[in-house]
Amino acid sequence: MELNTQKSLAIAELNPIVHDVAAFGDTIDSIDITTEEELGNVGDLVKMLNGRRKKLEDKRDSLVRPLNTVVNDINALFKAPRDRIDEIVGKAKRHMNRFAQAQQAIADAKARREREEAEAERKEAARLAEEMKKMSGAAGEEVAEVVVEQAEKRVEKAAAPARVAPSRGRESTVAVSKTWKAQVVDKMELVKAVAEGRLPLNVLEPNMTALTQAARDTKKERTVDGVRYYEHVSTTVR
Repeated sequence: MELNTQKSLAIAELNPIVHDVAAFGDTIDSIDITTEEELGNVGDLVKMLNGRRKKLEDKRDSLVRPLNTVVNDINALFKAPRDRIDEIVGKAKRHMNRFAQAQQAIADAKARREREEAEAERKEAARLAEEMKKMSGAAGEEVAEVVVEQAEKRVEKAAAPARVAPSRGRESTVAVSKTWKAQVVDKMELVKAVAEGRLPLNVLEPNMTALTQAARDTKKERTVDGVRYYEHVSTTVR
């Protein structure tokens, strides 16, 4: 059977179910269970709807499965060369990053020396300026101000962050960027920082899977260490 024909038949089956589901939706919104009989009636409704949902899923699967097979075959065809490209690119980037980090370290060291030299020149200029003021009066003060201003400009220029110039290949340009990141090296210190208000609470994400397992192991209602363990009551329809 052609796909378009299957789709048309599926839509014909789907439309009345969609209509019924809309009606059941209105019904469930008005329900307030007060007796065991009403609980059983709602359970019947849930079981019936679960059955319809399974039929819908079976129909959907019958239409989608052939398409998924084709998609999976196509993906498998492209997976090996795509993964190999990703592997090669990943290795290439690691080599590039190592080189860039080394170049950045050289640039940072050079910038640090330039800052130190500029600061030393500024201090020396300030010392000479004081001597010129004492020796030459007003004229000496003007020259001294110029000397100090030039020295301060050198200090300001040297304070700029060190940058590694982009590298150009025949078809590409490789730019070096710097991004601030974080790495947790001591969990207890992190918790302490949050407790003392030095870091926001949202840097700690509770592991609910582990906490839920702890509740199952405990099997006792209690609140301890900021966690409430309790027994959750729910229903199951068979």
